[in-house]
Amino acid sequence: MAPSILIAEEEDSVAELKYQTLYDGLQAELLPTHVAIMFMDGASGEQLNDIARICCELRIKVLSISTLSSANVHRSKEEVDVTTNITKLCLEDLERNDIRVSVIGKRDSISDSLLDIINKMEETTKNNKSLHIIEAIDYTGRGDIIQACMVLAEKVKDGVIQPEDIDENVFQQELETKCSEFPNPDLMIRTGGKYSIDNFMIWQMAYTELYFVENEDLEFNKTSFIEALDSYQKRSRRFGGK
Repeated sequence: MAPSILIAEEEDSVAELKYQTLYDGLQAELLPTHVAIMFMDGASGEQLNDIARICCELRIKVLSISTLSSANVHRSKEEVDVTTNITKLCLEDLERNDIRVSVIGKRDSISDSLLDIINKMEETTKNNKSLHIIEAIDYTGRGDIIQACMVLAEKVKDGVIQPEDIDENVFQQELETKCSEFPNPDLMIRTGGKYSIDNFMIWQMAYTELYFVENEDLEFNKTSFIEALDSYQKRSRRFGGK
């Protein structure tokens, strides 16, 4: 059984006070809207619940998780099943805490039994608004861009759209992250002492702030996550400017 997220139900005034004072030094207006975390081999259920709880309490709207990609290793469906993260979360908790889940990437890399579970989780939580957890499974940024180009090429061929109508906004609507209201990560955290983004959301992370930690996957805890948020809020984002 997946461990419970256990976000307490509180009166609005009490919840607001907790939100303002729970994490000393963090300022709500300076926190990211979308956080992406790149794990090497996956997180535990307890880790995911801790991070999801923090996101909900701090009103972070999107949490993207990447564990593996076809660019770095070829794994069997059984290995993909083991390292899939969102199935470590309890569906009842997701519903109770208004959390939505989505999967992007190559679904044919997932076993039929696990895909059934994922499809049920996505369908059951599709209208939830508090937090959107997106897991990338066998996903690559280049692959995402290529499939978006293919979709737009078909639309041009069919006369649905003209080539001159294609701009960044139109293109972004064909990326797999179109499932999210906030598709572009503000902050990307990479565990395991790796200093690269390994072909993950390369379009979406054009202006993302990067944060690298030495912690191995299972060493990345609540404190590590809070430290990353604290580092982010102290930065001055320029979105490509000087």
